[in-house]
Amino acid sequence: MKQVILGAPAISLSVPASSHGDMPAARTGIEGSWQTACLPIGKNGRHGFVTQLKITHGSITASSQVYAHSNCDTPTVRTDYRGAMIKVAPGADGATEFDHKVEAITTTPDDPEVVTIYNAGNTGSGCGFGGGWQLGVARPVEGRTCAPWTFPAIGTTLYERGWVSGDELRIGSFPTVWDNTTPEKRPTSPGLLVFRRVVG
Repeated sequence: MKQVILGAPAISLSVPASSHGDMPAARTGIEGSWQTACLPIGKNGRHGFVTQLKITHGSITASSQVYAHSNCDTPTVRTDYRGAMIKVAPGADGATEFDHKVEAITTTPDDPEVVTIYNAGNTGSGCGFGGGWQLGVARPVEGRTCAPWTFPAIGTTLYERGWVSGDELRIGSFPTVWDNTTPEKRPTSPGLLVFRRVVG
């Protein structure tokens, strides 16, 4: 019996961005397509995950795929994010400050065993729906707790910083911290995840 992770890392969605009237004023080095390596997650790092990220002049989308094993061989559950970039500006120490507003967060089970676990109604799994999960069908999880993360509601602004060095990007909170909902909570140091620029 393969092991599956019950929660999915907070991350994102490859959905076309809507048009926004309050577009950021300037382009910076954070724009582009980015991706992490296969990284360990879960108890003793037994699972793996990969996050893909795309930042444009007016939108941010991300997709975090969780896998059954640390070598990222068998997909189990995916979380997708879409947000509107409402501020992009140079910050201190070479960082870029950016604010993005939540437009959509969905979770999609990719493995029948995950569907069974999510539909069992146990506390801490299934994002509090109590059932109704289907294989390959995304469900909106904005404002819900999908252990261990509590996702912000649609319309919430997240205050963020990013650091670019060569072809690497580090972000202070996203996509593993979701409570940076006020300017005072804007991160002051890079997070642990390293995104590498995807060319082509």
